[in-house]
Amino acid sequence: MRRFLALAVLCSLLSFSGCGEKKEAPYHKVTEKQKENSYKAYDFTFTDINGKKHKLSDFRGKVVIVQFFGTYCPPCRAEIPVLESIYKKYAGKVVVIGLAVDDVGDTPENQKLFVEKALKPFVSEMGITYLVGPAPEKAWEAYAYKVVGLDSIPQTYIIDKHGYLRYYETGFMPSYASLFDEAVRKLLQEK
Repeated sequence: MRRFLALAVLCSLLSFSGCGEKKEAPYHKVTEKQKENSYKAYDFTFTDINGKKHKLSDFRGKVVIVQFFGTYCPPCRAEIPVLESIYKKYAGKVVVIGLAVDDVGDTPENQKLFVEKALKPFVSEMGITYLVGPAPEKAWEAYAYKVVGLDSIPQTYIIDKHGYLRYYETGFMPSYASLFDEAVRKLLQEK
């Protein structure tokens, strides 16, 4: 019985951390010195689930949250309502972009099939109203490997109104909700 209880506790803790290995403590702020050393957010183009193309730099002047997630990932699913809440709370001032990293192959046919058969139903099931699409591989590489140095999900990045990466997080815990909200609020107050 004790083994079962210990296993249950361990599983519940893992379900709120992340899908993959986590190396650092939560809530990372890009320092002003790092910002000066060109922590300009990687500018990428993605196609949303409705077929419309968007470029990250098109959203300059707004705070942008970029989440890399997997449709199969429990911590990603737990984080989505938090992002949806922030998106609605700061409507018109904050853009949220959800990018699915599910491995579906690189062919346009596979991408289209994934969007129609998996991603659109996922967005509907989760009640997501912000922008969602498959993650462009170069965007995933630029953020996951060059900024954080690992490929666990979810990975969430908060970009200021001038296009600088200011906060990032890997994994998810319920306490991140207030941290994300605080980061967004601070960035909205900046000129």
